[in-house]
Amino acid sequence: MAEADDTVPAPRDKDAERRAKRAERASRARPAKSQTGSPKDRQGLSAFVRECWAELKRVQWPTRPQLIQATAVVIITCFIVGVYLYALDSLFSRLAGWLINQQAG
Repeated sequence: MAEADDTVPAPRDKDAERRAKRAERASRARPAKSQTGSPKDRQGLSAFVRECWAELKRVQWPTRPQLIQATAVVIITCFIVGVYLYALDSLFSRLAGWLINQQAG
């Protein structure tokens, strides 16, 4: 007599399903307009410059206060990282010197 299969199906991985759906949608997406034309459809350097200029006009440029704040954050972060690396370098240099003196002495 054949026994019934008592195995429980594995729970479905929702993240894997989402990734698969996203990949499927991406594969169906149309290529960008600039990637669909043949080489003879290209407009040349002047059209490229015009398109670049149009894109630059659409950019949301930071205001002066935003720019100053972002610059301050970068400078402070660089200073903190520099001090941290200096401290580690000093510590390990002294440790290496001590170990060399222990082996030599």
